[in-house]
Amino acid sequence: MTHLVTAPLSAKGQMTMPKAVRKALNLNAPGGTVGFLVDDHAHIALLTRMELVPAAESFSRADLRKLLKLTKEPGGKSFSSVGALLKDLKHR
Repeated sequence: MTHLVTAPLSAKGQMTMPKAVRKALNLNAPGGTVGFLVDDHAHIALLTRMELVPAAESFSRADLRKLLKLTKEPGGKSFSSVGALLKDLKHR
C-alpha cells in the first residue's frame, strides 16, 4: 500500500521520522540507519532502511578511490553482494 506521510522541518532543517514511516520500515532500535535515494531531475527522494554490514577486510585508500570512481563511470555499477564488490575492486 502506498500513501503519503508528511513531517514538518525544524528551523535547522531537521525532522522527526513519523511513526507510520518507522513502522513501515521496521525502524525500532535507536541508532538505526536510513538511506535517502535522491533524484535531482524528478525532485523526489526515496527513503529506505539500511543495514550496515562491516566489511570482511578493511579498504585501503587506493581501494576507496577505485570505489568512488565506480559511481562516476557511464552507467554506474551495482553489485549483488559485498563479496562481489571486493572481488571487482581487487581485479582493477
